[in-house]
Amino acid sequence: MESLELLNSGTSKGDRKKLEILISTIDCIAKVGYEKITYQLIADKLGTTRAHIAYHFSSKAEIIKACVHFIFSHYQSILSESMNLAVSDEKKNKLQCYIEAPFVWAERNPEQLSVMILFYYLCLVNEDYRKMHYQMRESGVARIMHILVHDYKLDLKGSEIEEMAKGIQNLVSGAIID
Repeated sequence: MESLELLNSGTSKGDRKKLEILISTIDCIAKVGYEKITYQLIADKLGTTRAHIAYHFSSKAEIIKACVHFIFSHYQSILSESMNLAVSDEKKNKLQCYIEAPFVWAERNPEQLSVMILFYYLCLVNEDYRKMHYQMRESGVARIMHILVHDYKLDLKGSEIEEMAKGIQNLVSGAIID
């Protein structure tokens, strides 16, 4: 999987094992769903023991949170690539690149999208997930606001720019889920 390429040779053996567990968990969630995920299922997929999974992650919730952080980081790298393209190619529009990046990510990583849709559900029932989601959304809104102010030179109040940025983000999120 392309996600393993995110690691360099300087990464510790333990961190590489955690990444393998996360990638396996993401794949398992996409294939069998959240309710059927067990340490044993993940261990079987990796060819290791349940205890080995428990050594790295103390709970299912901890694994899911780590998966979401990994996915968000992976998405951010794709977004950065897209934004760098917009900076280097004057014909590219930064906002357009920002809006297209999640679709590129989703197309390349449909199993990660499955986990993020699960994450949206978990946000409804768990305060810790809601806090994670809020932080992720805030960083996206800040980036969109920066584009609107610096590239489009919109002469609006801060609250109006923020509202516009949140609207753009909501439209993109909704379209991805659809």
